[in-house]
Amino acid sequence: MFATPTLRHPENDKLCLYFNEFFQGYSVMQVDDGPLIENYLASALSTLQYCVEQQHLTFVVRFDLRFPAAMPRLSMHDNNEVLTRFFRHLRYELDRAGTKYTTKLRYIWAREQETSDKPHYHVMLLLNKNAVDRIGNKQPDEFGCYTRENLYHRASRSWLKAMGFDGDDPRFGQLVNVSRHPDTGNYWSAVIHRDDYFTMDDAMYMASYLCKAYTKPFGQGVRVFDTSRN
Repeated sequence: MFATPTLRHPENDKLCLYFNEFFQGYSVMQVDDGPLIENYLASALSTLQYCVEQQHLTFVVRFDLRFPAAMPRLSMHDNNEVLTRFFRHLRYELDRAGTKYTTKLRYIWAREQETSDKPHYHVMLLLNKNAVDRIGNKQPDEFGCYTRENLYHRASRSWLKAMGFDGDDPRFGQLVNVSRHPDTGNYWSAVIHRDDYFTMDDAMYMASYLCKAYTKPFGQGVRVFDTSRN
């Protein structure tokens, strides 16, 4: 006889574990280290669908936000206020970009921690493609700073400021990492048309990685997954 897999998360019985490769008709990423969390999959899909309904074209990209390796464990690592500050700074950056079209800052995020003394964040941004349609050059300028007016440099400045550093501080290298697609190994971003099932399917596949149960630090008493509200 085969053991029936546990359907509730052992550390939070309000969360349901999910073992299938499709969720409500969309592909999801089952990783080797364990199942996904169904509640988070539902929230991620709802957020993606809402964004696609609200705007004709949606630019989607996933970043990893990491703290400097040499940084000691600080009080900022005990809660998610640093992530709140990151979104506030990034919203300011997008507002001051002065593009012809505006964009709301919509997102999905997860807090994770495995062997490090500090957590890290995975963030999927969902933006109006008419305002933002590419990541841009990821390399710093000739002084090692992130001063360019593209999405990657704006996100890098926002993350540095969220941690309390200057936005052009050159000491730390790249702390914002663009996610790669597991099937191609290429840096991943996409533009979703509201009638484009296949790109939506790929975006849900990439979002589902944020929904994995493994490495979620439930014992820290802080939220480990959330989405924007509108």
